[in-house]
Amino acid sequence: MVPCFSAPAKVNLMLRVVGRRPDGYHLLKTVMTFFPWQDRLTFLPGGDTIQLACHPPVTRRPEENLVYRAAASLCRACGIRRGVNISLEKTIPDGAGLGGGSSDAATTLLALNRLWHLDLALTDLLPIGLALGADVPIFLGGQAALAEGVGELLTPLPNLPLVHLVVVHPGVGLSTQKVFGLFAGQLTNRASPISIPSACRGEDVFGDLENDLESVAVDLAPVVGQALSALRGAGASAARMSGSGTAVFGVFASLQEAAIAAQGLAERFPGWRVVHGATRNAHPFAAEWERYMRSDRAG
Repeated sequence: MVPCFSAPAKVNLMLRVVGRRPDGYHLLKTVMTFFPWQDRLTFLPGGDTIQLACHPPVTRRPEENLVYRAAASLCRACGIRRGVNISLEKTIPDGAGLGGGSSDAATTLLALNRLWHLDLALTDLLPIGLALGADVPIFLGGQAALAEGVGELLTPLPNLPLVHLVVVHPGVGLSTQKVFGLFAGQLTNRASPISIPSACRGEDVFGDLENDLESVAVDLAPVVGQALSALRGAGASAARMSGSGTAVFGVFASLQEAAIAAQGLAERFPGWRVVHGATRNAHPFAAEWERYMRSDRAG
């Protein structure tokens, strides 16, 4: 069996910007969980070079892709030279606030750590991942979490209530740097925008909580506001933007209601990508690795 693993999207159920470091990086408090909109990666270890084929391409050169950089970073961190052929099938849109590139990088680190028999602990992988991007640690951690700092300080939330979402990408992307750059002029420090207990009370997650970057993203890309309004019009009990945008999500009472709303939105806005599903508190890698090992032993 060829080793093939998922790289799921993440959604920020809430996001607050609470400060800024001297180096310019913003400090966050955000609740993140996984969503079954996912890329797929296939790994064939062998040789002494890293080869990457991405479909469709998202960078001008494979060496610029976070997947390639993750594999190369793992080699450097361990002082080794290993080879692998990687195939990346992209479905998560770029510049959407869904963490697609970061998720791809994390799955690469998790998979190659096992396939190359490196046996690094999570504490060893986390700094490698953080150097690649602030969203990589949440995917390495493997659980829904409250993320603080620039995203590296994780408090797992394994009992975060699962919710039914319709996630909409309105066909445009935004630069994270541009969104944060515009937001910087509006920043005011907040003492405690969310506590872990309130994040665990289900509907409270969507009551008073917001994404501080949402208004900036709407100013830069008004279609984000249109998508939020469309979700509310389709019956969502709450609608928020994920990350720094441009993807937005609506909360529905059941998977059936989410499916009906998703179908209606896809028909009304054929240029949008609309996906519905239930959030997941666990990354699929552990289960997929176990299935791979069982099939490998059986074969």
